[in-house]
Amino acid sequence: MKVVVIGYGPGGVAAASAAKMFDSTVDVTILTSETSDAHRKPGVSMVFEFPDTSDLVINDWSFETLKKRNIKVISGVSVTEGDSGSRVLKYKDTKSNEQELSYDKLIVATGGTPVVPKLSGIDLPGVYTIQDMSDAKFLERKLDSIERAIVVGAGFSGLEIAEKLHLLGKDVHLVVRSRLMRRLLEPPMSEELQDRISKTITLHVGRSPTEVIGEKRATGVKIGDDELSGNAVIFMTGVKPNTSLANSLGLKIGTTGGISVDSKMETSIEDVYAVGDCVEIIDPLTKEPILMPTGSTAARAGRQAGVAAVGGRKVYTDLALRLQYDRIFNTDIICVGHSSVTAAKIEIEPKLQYLEDPAEFSKVALVTDKEGYLLGGQVIASRMGARVGYQIYNKVQARAKLKDSPLLESTHHRMKDLIENMFGPIQ
Repeated sequence: MKVVVIGYGPGGVAAASAAKMFDSTVDVTILTSETSDAHRKPGVSMVFEFPDTSDLVINDWSFETLKKRNIKVISGVSVTEGDSGSRVLKYKDTKSNEQELSYDKLIVATGGTPVVPKLSGIDLPGVYTIQDMSDAKFLERKLDSIERAIVVGAGFSGLEIAEKLHLLGKDVHLVVRSRLMRRLLEPPMSEELQDRISKTITLHVGRSPTEVIGEKRATGVKIGDDELSGNAVIFMTGVKPNTSLANSLGLKIGTTGGISVDSKMETSIEDVYAVGDCVEIIDPLTKEPILMPTGSTAARAGRQAGVAAVGGRKVYTDLALRLQYDRIFNTDIICVGHSSVTAAKIEIEPKLQYLEDPAEFSKVALVTDKEGYLLGGQVIASRMGARVGYQIYNKVQARAKLKDSPLLESTHHRMKDLIENMFGPIQ
């Protein structure tokens, strides 16, 4: 059996690895436009500080490691079209030579494409968006000529880019349409994060660019009636599903704009699966389709597709559970499951509870439904945030009620109780 995976992100690699693990006799091939080993995301902006990106490589996903597992990687190619009837793909190499590859089972992991607003001047030199290592390396080569950078967008990636440029001594302006990480953080959590950002970064909150200014190259942006000058304008405004190949194959596209798949990640065409940022998945609570462009979700979906492609019957139930973590501005930021914003979008009435631990410099938001089941949570902490995030993840995955399964108190509080029981109240 020939299993072909298109894409080398978390979903694609997980799918190839799972297929080979569950059936070692299968011929597995990955087609990718990438020419360098897989690297950590978030983390791509570290190339600004450390142009030698070897420390960012995910060794378990490297070309060499995959080769040792008998997974073939054809890199530096672009798949131009596919015929699901004859089960043949056409792809071009770097010299535009066209070749064909047949398959028995196909896994589409084509990811997403950047969402950049349609503004006057958006195509000028000096306007950037960063999606992968090659984008970051391109901007890194321009850094010497950049004194002031304007970063548009305040999700994980936008904040990470702003931090790295700030650490390199650049004058950084962060343009935020509404608030920091609006879809993922509750308003008080956004405020907490904003308070922790270096005061030498200039924030423009509640504003959006209306135009990129410049003639031969970008010299800034226009925000309302104000002009903000800069040597580089970096749009980090999200991604949308890349479905160009899916359209060529005749796959059904869902209402959200992503490829429609079932619980096994199989598409509308038999023996063709899809995973990652290019698909819409079913929310387990509402049974409605949602987009979930995160690496952890893609990896779990890839595992499911790889197992199913080689005949496995296992159906995993955690495919739609969001788990995102990064440490930015010396702060742990963890987002698990639904926020009130994403819950409301799928017509769930969310209820919120906040916890604070001044000893650990942490703040926690917990999102439940009206019956008290935990839907998600967020952690902003100076340290040890992952411990709380892991508790939230397990409780959301177990479909637990918060009153029946509360979060454990911090180590600091448990130690305080122990000391007071032994020696009396601490003043």
